[in-house]
Amino acid sequence: MPAVLAAQVGHLPANSPFEDVKFGQNLSIMGGWMAMTRDPADVAPLSSLAAALRYDIGIGGPASLYARYVVAPSERKLLQPTNPLAKRVIGTPGVTTHQLDAGLDLALTGKKTWHRLIPSLNGGVGVVTDFAAADTGAYRFGTKFSFSYGLSLRYLPRKGPMIRVDLTNFMWQYEYPDRYFVKASDTTSVLTDTRNRSSWRGSRTVTVGVTLPLFR
Repeated sequence: MPAVLAAQVGHLPANSPFEDVKFGQNLSIMGGWMAMTRDPADVAPLSSLAAALRYDIGIGGPASLYARYVVAPSERKLLQPTNPLAKRVIGTPGVTTHQLDAGLDLALTGKKTWHRLIPSLNGGVGVVTDFAAADTGAYRFGTKFSFSYGLSLRYLPRKGPMIRVDLTNFMWQYEYPDRYFVKASDTTSVLTDTRNRSSWRGSRTVTVGVTLPLFR
């Protein structure tokens, strides 16, 4: 950061690439793509489009607190563990993943823009759920603790709303029922290693949208 800020030396204020910015309260409306990481049992939702709302409030210096909601309608594989491998997948029902997290965003350029850009790092914790009951194979996603981390880039034009891009990695833990380890008639099972009874996976999500100031 000192090396970055040193770039201001030698510039007249009118020609400096840095401009002061005030972090107040903002609401971002965004859309993008949620790329799901495959889990050992292959029952995770498929990658899909996603929509997001994000609320930020400055708390001093380059730091802001945020709360974010992401929803992604998709589908997943429905397994019947007692069936042989060739007939184990019995459908692809629709599923909607809901993610809610909150955390801290830290602007890398301090309380300034650089060529009207504000790059930042962020991380938080939250929950993820699909609000679905257990399926015919006894698998249930449930409501899980999650954590997130990523990068953001904001562009502040001379006129109009701020443009925001978020790259976020969400992580949560899958847990599997006993049926997934029982061998079917062809001596195969969904999972063979009981050490895979739970597994940390998640999604890599990119969203793009506009940021609107609140209460100004």
